[in-house]
Amino acid sequence: MKKFLMALPIFMLILLSSCGTKDKREVIRDYPLTSIKEDLKLDLVQNGKNLNKDLDKSKAHSNVQIAENAKDTLFYQTINLDEYMNERFKQVNLRVLYFNDQIPSTDVASFLTEMNHKDYGLSEEKIGYTFNTVENYSNVLFGKISFSYALKLPSDFEKKENDSATLVVTYLPTYCTYNDGKQDFTKVFIFVPVFYAFTYESSVEEYIKEITEFKVEVNDKGLLPSNPAQ
Repeated sequence: MKKFLMALPIFMLILLSSCGTKDKREVIRDYPLTSIKEDLKLDLVQNGKNLNKDLDKSKAHSNVQIAENAKDTLFYQTINLDEYMNERFKQVNLRVLYFNDQIPSTDVASFLTEMNHKDYGLSEEKIGYTFNTVENYSNVLFGKISFSYALKLPSDFEKKENDSATLVVTYLPTYCTYNDGKQDFTKVFIFVPVFYAFTYESSVEEYIKEITEFKVEVNDKGLLPSNPAQ
């Protein structure tokens, strides 16, 4: 099981991209750190299958790709909640992971629309993995994937004396492209949270079978590390 150390869990640090649309479009590309690209098999994602297999590329379009065997690219992260468990702790905000804060907000919205599409969007069937869900304590996020998602702490979820309260979040790497009908302008990786579970350290394994743990430091902007622009 491969791991990268980090100072704090990423999903507590990532900031929402807020870049607006400019008069003149700029070409946006990702250059992921090589070690991340290899360990998360991002080449398989970039060369994977389209969510919308009937995508019309003759006009302006947004395309989202996942690996052919998407379940093999799933990864999870955990956070120990014990130190936060008090009367003021009400919710956790899950945020997507990404390399580039220059993604236009209109592109982000279009990518999320594709992911949440009722006919061909992300689903357990499309990923090929069935998540272990428990009412009020865990859930899949298909159909409601967002750049920022507020998780309310279950009212009966409490600290245990000999078992750490833990949040488990599973992410799916996607590769997203915006094309105006003539050329690609945005080609970026977006790692989206697709499942979460409020649980305890002793029970984490019940939710992450066949999924790799992945931890990585982010920079002062909350972005995943990249190589210099090529």
